[in-house]
Amino acid sequence: MKRIIALILALTLALSMTTLVFAADEIEIPLAAENVGAGAAKAEELTIADGSITANAIGIFALNLPERVPLGDTVVIHIKGSSEGDFRTWLLAAEGTQSTFSNQWKASDNGFTAPGEFEKYIELTAEDFDSVGATEADAVSFKAPSYDAQLENFTLTYLGVIYASMSEVEGNAAEELQPFMDQSNAALEAANAATDDAGRQAALTDAQAAADAIAEKATLGFPSVNDLLKAANDNVKTINNLITSAASAAVMESIQSYIDTVNTALETAKGAGSDVAAVEAALADAQAACDYVEGVANENDYDSITAASRELKLTVREIESVLEDSKKQKADEEAAAAKKAAEEEAAAKRRTTTIIIVVVVVVVVVVVVAVILGVLKKKKKK
Repeated sequence: MKRIIALILALTLALSMTTLVFAADEIEIPLAAENVGAGAAKAEELTIADGSITANAIGIFALNLPERVPLGDTVVIHIKGSSEGDFRTWLLAAEGTQSTFSNQWKASDNGFTAPGEFEKYIELTAEDFDSVGATEADAVSFKAPSYDAQLENFTLTYLGVIYASMSEVEGNAAEELQPFMDQSNAALEAANAATDDAGRQAALTDAQAAADAIAEKATLGFPSVNDLLKAANDNVKTINNLITSAASAAVMESIQSYIDTVNTALETAKGAGSDVAAVEAALADAQAACDYVEGVANENDYDSITAASRELKLTVREIESVLEDSKKQKADEEAAAAKKAAEEEAAAKRRTTTIIIVVVVVVVVVVVVAVILGVLKKKKKK
């Protein structure tokens, strides 16, 4: 229910924006033959169809303003369309054919690159530019980029005029966009207060709708509107981060036992010394847990889970290194044991040989002594 209400609110605000922004101030100028101004190209030299005017291979044409602009007053001209070449625009004096009656605005000096589409708000201040003694403007002209050039498939699809300065228009835009910024801020507060994903998702819907509405007017290039858009987009990003953090935290909790398994396996491996079988068993446990977490990371696009998977892979590599050290240590121990056994065997052989030699010597001595005693005994008998 909360989400439905939020969507209704967003749609209501969007509809109100469609009818409110500049509606009280901006007057649309009909793109029709009867509105083509005098003193420039005639209607028959233009292509007028489907609510648009196209000028090609002519130097200048003009459209009448709904109200004249007195000397010193400022208006904002709103244009939409496309052109294959550069172009200029300015006000024309009511007195004097083609007399320039304002500052001149050139598309290429204001972010337009031909060929291409355009939508611009242009501030023009009435002044007797050509010094013909004129006192007011009654038309707005569109001219080639230089005196001897011609418009190249210049198509106007919308023309509006606001009898105010650009700062007033910008202030009006920012003021009328403020409800969307209020909606965005309220959505952020709701997201921070939400205790479940549904609440946060509903807040995100509201915040994104507000940012989209502001973005429609941010294309006009008003700094204050751009500031509102940045703030609204920041709110959307913050809410997205809240949603992501909550979701990733739940996933992290589900894989924590596997992370613990890998870390425990590392400690077991480090403490196993030359017990290669124990290290291999620890490595097998770690690899299985690491593979599971990697699968979860692939299914869930969360930086924290991806980072955890990456860390576990590094831990598994460390256990593999411990296994190599364990194998080397075991080999060294076995070599040392074999060397010791060989040395002991050699020592035993040396002892046996010594005993045999001693026994032989003793036997020889006994025999010699016996012989000598026998000889001596024989001599005494004689």
